[in-house]
Amino acid sequence: MNPYLFHFSTDAYSEDQRFDVWRDEVNAIFDVGIEKPASQRFNYNLSTGYIGSLLMGCGTWAGEDDPVAYSVKRPSQMIRRDGLDHFYLCLGITHSLSGYAARATINAEPSKIYILDLARELDSEIIAGDTIILTIARDLLDPRIKSANLHGTVLEGALSTLLGDHMHALRRQLPNLAPAEMPYVEQATLAMVSAALAPCIATLADAENEINQTVFNRVRRFIDANLKSADLTPSLICRDVGISRAQLYRLFSRESGVVSYIQQRRLDKIRQILESPAGAGYRISTLAFGYGFKSDSHFSRTFRHAFGYSPREARDRGSSFEKSASSPTDTAQYAGSLKEVLGKLD
Repeated sequence: MNPYLFHFSTDAYSEDQRFDVWRDEVNAIFDVGIEKPASQRFNYNLSTGYIGSLLMGCGTWAGEDDPVAYSVKRPSQMIRRDGLDHFYLCLGITHSLSGYAARATINAEPSKIYILDLARELDSEIIAGDTIILTIARDLLDPRIKSANLHGTVLEGALSTLLGDHMHALRRQLPNLAPAEMPYVEQATLAMVSAALAPCIATLADAENEINQTVFNRVRRFIDANLKSADLTPSLICRDVGISRAQLYRLFSRESGVVSYIQQRRLDKIRQILESPAGAGYRISTLAFGYGFKSDSHFSRTFRHAFGYSPREARDRGSSFEKSASSPTDTAQYAGSLKEVLGKLD
C-alpha cells in the first residue's frame, strides 16, 4: 500500500464552490480562471502521490456534462515567486491544451503527451478531462535533456506510445506501491522518460533493459493466465501481447526458450497443486491433461526430470503440509493537502 497518496475531489462541494475550491489547490503551480457559466459545470477528482522523487497526478473529469474549458497561466511573477525548476509531462487521455508556451504555440490533442518547463511562461487554455501527469525535477534528468528547450513539445512516435503505456501502468499501480519498490520504479520511469525525450542511441540503450523487462513481464502474466489453454503457443502470445516472434524469442533466450518456459510453468503449477493440502483430491492424470500434457508417461518423466521425484511423491508430500496464515495488509494513508504535497517539490 502506497503511504504517500493524496486524494482530492470537488464532488462534495456545491456547484458554485467547486471551481473555486479546485483553483485554490491548483494555484500552487498554475494560475487558472474560468467563465462563470462553465464553472457551474466543473467537477474533478485528483489522486496525487510520490514515486521516489517523482510526483504523479491522476485527474478524472467527474462532471455530468461535457468537460469545460478554463485558462491556465504561469506568469513570470509566479515563476520568480515559487522557483520551481521542473518538467511537467502530461498525458491528456481525454484532456487537451492549446495556446502559448513562452512564445511558441502549443496544441496538444487528447491522447498526446506534452511537456511544460515550469521555469518558463505559459498562457493557454485547457479542455478539462482525464490526465496522467509526471512532475520531474530538472536535475534528475540526463544533462542533454535538462538543458534542452522542451517547453511546449508534443511527443510523437513509438517512444511516446511506450511512455504513455508506462504512465497508464503507473496510474494503475500507484495505490499499491510500497516504499521499498519506489526507487526501482523511479529509475525505470526516468529511463523511459529519457528515451522518449531524447531519442538517441545512448539514451535508448539506457532504457532498453527497462523496456524489455516491461514487455517480458507482460508476456509472463499472459502465460500464467493461460496455462490450461491448449492454444498457448508462441503465435498466440505474439498476437495477443502485440510483439514479433523474433522479439519473443530474444526475451526468453535466457529461459531456454519460450516453449520450455511454458512447460516449466505448467509443471510448477501442477506441483503446487499436488503439494498443497488439497492435492490428495486430484487425479494426477486429470491435472496433466488439464495443463497440456498428452500422456501420463510423458508427464511423469518430465515431472521427475524437473524436480527429482515423481508426481505421486509430490502428492504424498502435500498431505503433511499446512496452509500458512497471511499477514494483515498495512492500509496506512497519507493525510494532508495537495499544497503540502507540492511543498516537497521545493
